[in-house]
Amino acid sequence: MLDIKVIRSNPEAVKAALNRRNGNYDADIDRLLEIDRRRREVSASADAMKAEQNQASKQIPVLKKEGKDASPLLARMKELSDKVKECDAEQSRLEEEQRNLLLSIPNMPNPAVPDGKDDSDNQEMRRWGEPRKFDFEAKAHWDIGADLGILDPERAAKVTGARFHFYRGLGARLERSVINYFLNTHTANGYTEVFPPFMANRASMTGTGQLPKFEEDAFKVDG
Repeated sequence: MLDIKVIRSNPEAVKAALNRRNGNYDADIDRLLEIDRRRREVSASADAMKAEQNQASKQIPVLKKEGKDASPLLARMKELSDKVKECDAEQSRLEEEQRNLLLSIPNMPNPAVPDGKDDSDNQEMRRWGEPRKFDFEAKAHWDIGADLGILDPERAAKVTGARFHFYRGLGARLERSVINYFLNTHTANGYTEVFPPFMANRASMTGTGQLPKFEEDAFKVDG
């Protein structure tokens, strides 16, 4: 998520960077800045009224002790209290709107990344070796796995849905071996193995940039 301070300090540079992503984010940035301006305005107003409340709360007992009428000041305190509640509610609404908009705005691309409309504009940075050439039509790995009986996409489609596989026999053994090889190699070089929970809460998914952008693609447990 972009820092609002970065957007606020140089909005035109942020717009130019984001528009390199083949989109137009000018309206989003303008709306975000207007929300931010209004939020800070409401916050300053609330702070000023709270300061006046604090000052008045010190004056009331003094007036009463001197036998003076404190009712005008009490009425003002009530008026300030109502206005502060309105400001706090407005500030909360604006903060939520600002956060939701910030979450929907993508990161700025690295200046070194070349512009392009699609992957055909990608630049090849380096190459190692030569692609193998076959005298027959090459198969995808999932087709090879199904032919060998080590992958079972049809059974997985019935149980889970498309794009999943059951790993069978040597396929399951290979998957397990690759995982163990990876863990054994890296834990021998200073990394600590961690076995995390299989589920993450919404805050974690939002913090890693998965939500709200990819909410429709996520597997989730409601409630």
